[in-house]
Amino acid sequence: MQTKPKSKKLHVVHYNSELYPNMSTAMTQKDGLAVLGILIKVLIPGFDVQSLLPKDLGRYYRYNGSLTTPPCYQSVIWTLFHERVQISQAQTILYSSKAEEHDRMPLQDNYRTTQLLNHRVIFTSFSAG
Repeated sequence: MQTKPKSKKLHVVHYNSELYPNMSTAMTQKDGLAVLGILIKVLIPGFDVQSLLPKDLGRYYRYNGSLTTPPCYQSVIWTLFHERVQISQAQTILYSSKAEEHDRMPLQDNYRTTQLLNHRVIFTSFSAG
C-alpha cells in the first residue's frame, strides 16, 4: 500500500449524519468520518464522472486513521480502493485546485507524510496473493 507523495488520490469524505449534526462536529469524534480513497493514474484524455470510482469496488483496504490535512483528527475510517482509475493530465490540473475558490489556486504539496502504523490494523477485502 505504498504511495509516493506525488501520487494522485481522490478523497471522498463522508460524516456520520446519524450521530452528528455536521462535518465540524463529526471530525472531532472517533466514529465521525469515513473517507473513500481512490488512487489515480494520469493517462487518458477524458472520462465520465462515474469513472472516478474503480470498476471493482470489492477490492479495498480499510483502516482507522486521520484526516490528511491539519488538524489531522484521528476520526476517519479509511477505505482505499486497490484498483487505480485513469484520468488525463488536463483533468489532473482541473482537479488539483479547490472548486469553491474563485481564483482556483492550485493545490500543491498538500499531502501528509506516511505515518507509522502505531498498532493499527489494515484490513483487506481480498487475499494479497
